[in-house]
Amino acid sequence: MPWGTHFCQFYATGEDLLDILAPFFMAGLEANEFCFWVASHPLGVEAAKSGLSKTAPGFERFLAEGRIEIVGSDEWYGGAGGFDAERVLRGWLDKLDVALERGFDGLRVTGNTFWLEKDDWESFALYEAEVGSVIGSRRILALCTYSLEKCGAPEILDVIANHDFALIRRDGRWQSVKSLAYHRAQQALSESEERFRLLVDGVRDYAIFMLDPEGGIVSWNDGAERIQGWSADEVVGRHFSLLYPGAEGRADLQFAATHGVFKDEGELVRKDGSTFHAEVQITPLCDDEGRLRGYAKVIRDVTERRRAERELTASEARLRATIEGAVDGIVAIDERGAMLSLNSAALRLFGYDLSESIGQNVKMLMPEPVRSEHDFYLAIRSELQGAPTSGEGREVVGQRKDGSTFPLELTISEANCDGRRIFIGFLRDLTERRKTEARMQKMRAERLDLMAQMATGVAHEVNQPLSAIATYLSTARRLLPRPETSAAQVDAILESAAVQVMRAGQIIGHLRSFITRGEPDKTLQSLHEVIQDACDFADVSAKTAKVDVMLRLQAEFDRVIIDRVQIQQVLVNLKRNAIEAMHASEKRELVVATSLAGEDLIRTDISDTGAGLSEESLSNLFEPFTTTKAHGLGVGLSISRSIVEAHYGKLWAEPNPGGGAILSFTLPLAREDQDRRGQLVLDP
Repeated sequence: MPWGTHFCQFYATGEDLLDILAPFFMAGLEANEFCFWVASHPLGVEAAKSGLSKTAPGFERFLAEGRIEIVGSDEWYGGAGGFDAERVLRGWLDKLDVALERGFDGLRVTGNTFWLEKDDWESFALYEAEVGSVIGSRRILALCTYSLEKCGAPEILDVIANHDFALIRRDGRWQSVKSLAYHRAQQALSESEERFRLLVDGVRDYAIFMLDPEGGIVSWNDGAERIQGWSADEVVGRHFSLLYPGAEGRADLQFAATHGVFKDEGELVRKDGSTFHAEVQITPLCDDEGRLRGYAKVIRDVTERRRAERELTASEARLRATIEGAVDGIVAIDERGAMLSLNSAALRLFGYDLSESIGQNVKMLMPEPVRSEHDFYLAIRSELQGAPTSGEGREVVGQRKDGSTFPLELTISEANCDGRRIFIGFLRDLTERRKTEARMQKMRAERLDLMAQMATGVAHEVNQPLSAIATYLSTARRLLPRPETSAAQVDAILESAAVQVMRAGQIIGHLRSFITRGEPDKTLQSLHEVIQDACDFADVSAKTAKVDVMLRLQAEFDRVIIDRVQIQQVLVNLKRNAIEAMHASEKRELVVATSLAGEDLIRTDISDTGAGLSEESLSNLFEPFTTTKAHGLGVGLSISRSIVEAHYGKLWAEPNPGGGAILSFTLPLAREDQDRRGQLVLDP
């Protein structure tokens, strides 16, 4: 018989009872089931034990081992308050729980109703109907025995209607009798269960199973076996908490019963001990009268989905971090031009908050007339042409929130998001690039101006060694024919001529480097050597102007990472300005001095004894096109400051306490861990 069977027996004598109950209990004892007999007249507790000991082999051992228990009907059905159906039903379920905890496969019970009086018949009939529904989903076999002495035809019909079938002795043989209504109901139920079983077992991606009201597993589909690893034979009848780490899950049933459903995600355990992430839903099952009959539980393994979601979340976080960390502005817009997102750089670029921008048309970032043309441009691109937007950058003008405009490079790419075309704009502020280009143009103009102003001095400077060479060679020519002239004399004269040739070559080489140099090339240099070379280069101007030049290079450390020619340009320009400032002074002294300015900087001061600088001149001395000279362009000091600042230094002017002016600049000192190209040297 299957678990959940609830049947009855009609008997006339005690022998009739033993004919059925002895084999009934022996089958249960041999199948590792706990057996429980509620005895009543004509077989009381002692008579029942005596009868089984004679007809059931090994009964005494089974009784001693606690595998069968016999109690009286007064103890089980009676009590101080009389028969209580709910208490008795609870007692059957408690017996089942104890049996399962002790390792039995189920519970086999029988109860004799001889004690039942006519007044209790109606309430007991309702109890019997309830027993059938309660044990129907549990590992219980129940046999109820009724005395023919106490049952008339109506009572017999009531009993048969409340049981799966009845056993009646007819012509010396026991026969099974079923009611027509019960047979039809069972047939319909069987067909319905078969359809349901086929439906549920066909679902392999979900674990779908039934629980009794206490959480015992009643059914187990193929999907549950695939997902959790247990077969139906291994779990049916066991409490569903075995599916949870740490025997959790009991509170879930109470929640489902109270709120109508329980939904959650969490860790469940497989047969092999491994865990997986699952979506769980528990739905209480109630009959037409609202009484709880059990639960339907559905489990879906979402481990892979959660892993994919975590990877997607991490990928999105990395993408957001990349976009937010980008130096350029990034704006996403739809086909209508509405802004969908802006990164932090774009918000800083235009001065808007995110709440002011999202959903607004991108034309708010553009001045007229581009603003009026932009929507038309997008409409033509997306609706008429239908072609991808070019990924090539083009220069446009942007407008900030405060109304100011600035040049920017705009690159647009197209993407498809959920069937919608969106456009990604990459915005690069060109303001600094344009300023740099303007500074470079000014520097080139300044270099040409310097070249023109120095051409005369350079020619004079080169002419001096050439004149000396001519003199030396003329002397050698005169001495050679004379007998008293020694080879050593001629060699000395030629050596002097060679020195002058080298001097002329150096002057011309300096000029070539100064005029035709390429891109800035910062290398590790001695600032003192650069100062000395610059002074040598401008020496002719100082001599022509009768200026005494003094070098006080007192810095203990002078290694710097610089573009040698650029810093020479600064020094020549500052020295030339100082020389020109002293053209009307009686005292003409130019001092170039170095000193350390803290641990990280070296300071260079170029001081003169000229007319000095007024407060007005000091305030705008380094502005472009500001000059104190009658014929100057006013760009030399501005370019010099740009060069110094490009080397992470500072250039300024101040009055000379002894009369005249002092122009000073600082440069960062090179660290000991940088090589001659200014690169960091790392330990291997």
